[in-house]
Amino acid sequence: MKQEIKTTRDKKGWLIPYLLGLDHMFFKRWDYWTRICVSDKLSPDPIPFIRFQPSYAYQQKQVYKNIRKCLDFAAHISNPLEAFIDWLLWGFNRGDFPNITDKIDDYWYRTFNMGLFYLEPADHWGEIASEYLGRNNSLGFFPTPGNVVELMVRMNFGDEPKHEHKRLSVCDPCCGAGVMLLYASNYSLNLYGVDISLLLTKIAQVNAFIYVPWMAYRPMNLTIFDEIEQSAITEIELPTGIKIPHCNICNGESQSFLLDLKTEHELIVNNGLIRVGKPNISRDLIAKRLKPENITCAKCFKQFEKEGL
Repeated sequence: MKQEIKTTRDKKGWLIPYLLGLDHMFFKRWDYWTRICVSDKLSPDPIPFIRFQPSYAYQQKQVYKNIRKCLDFAAHISNPLEAFIDWLLWGFNRGDFPNITDKIDDYWYRTFNMGLFYLEPADHWGEIASEYLGRNNSLGFFPTPGNVVELMVRMNFGDEPKHEHKRLSVCDPCCGAGVMLLYASNYSLNLYGVDISLLLTKIAQVNAFIYVPWMAYRPMNLTIFDEIEQSAITEIELPTGIKIPHCNICNGESQSFLLDLKTEHELIVNNGLIRVGKPNISRDLIAKRLKPENITCAKCFKQFEKEGL
């Protein structure tokens, strides 16, 4: 019995349900980013962490073998890697359908296993692209090893991810397949990449859809990254709905805060002497609304006093 040919030619975005389902099972980054986009507020929860490794660290190399299997089947066409990347982006509802036969489309549909990327998180595409370009690597693409990238990212951010890192912008002007941005995604939600190669920027987009949703999709009306002066003290909302103050300087390490209180002192002048009348503190305290702009972090205040600032 002849097997029915499966085609994705008329199913743009067909990979998205699989993408969201797999992400929900493993990393929950798309859930995390969706909540931020809907509320237009940074979540107090840390960015879901992904332990990226160099692709060669995975002995079974399941992702690499799966991609090579797909590419080898289409080796007879020109630019099989670019066609395959365009096919994946079509599945993510991006770009145009590649110039491939229904037979290739059917084989890729039945063979490609996106779930393997979640078992072996890494920039697998960098290794594939490097092999594909081979001796004709006129663009000078040489992917930076993952362990070197991790060291560079840690040196720039300062070891462990913190809440204040989330707004910091990261731009890689020669992003290649986006390996630097993968590791930086554990720290920042504000990522950009540029490259002279259209193919490599497409590959970086595929990496983004799988691992870094805030680089793959960013609503135009999002304001959380607007260049405005951020207050030292902000409010974060707990799951219970209670709002508590958070210091963006010491990243909430302090649990003590000082209330900046304005009072109506009365100046009394008598025979050339000036006396300051006692203000009604209790009335001021009752009338004062607890706002972030009226609060100072006790730990940072003591540190500033110590340094004479």
